[in-house]
Amino acid sequence: MSNTLRPTLLKIALAVLLFLVSSYLWRLYVVSTVTDTFPLGFPFPFYTAWGPCPPGETCSKTNNLFFLLDLLFWYILSGLIVSRIARSKRTR
Repeated sequence: MSNTLRPTLLKIALAVLLFLVSSYLWRLYVVSTVTDTFPLGFPFPFYTAWGPCPPGETCSKTNNLFFLLDLLFWYILSGLIVSRIARSKRTR
């Protein structure tokens, strides 16, 4: 298990890729179903904007804890994916 979470360039790159792709796809889905909400982050939406916004008001919110949880989730998932692939290659 400790090998699963040990950082490598592959795990970090895969985590960032999964993070970006999932956030983008989730944003596309939400924008296509709810026209005035614009989230970022999946499964934890760390940034949400909505509109129309009256002049002088801020119509968005950011949650740094959700951002860290989102990154941690995708890093753990990428670690599991990489270790499973490595294990399947060793058994061949």
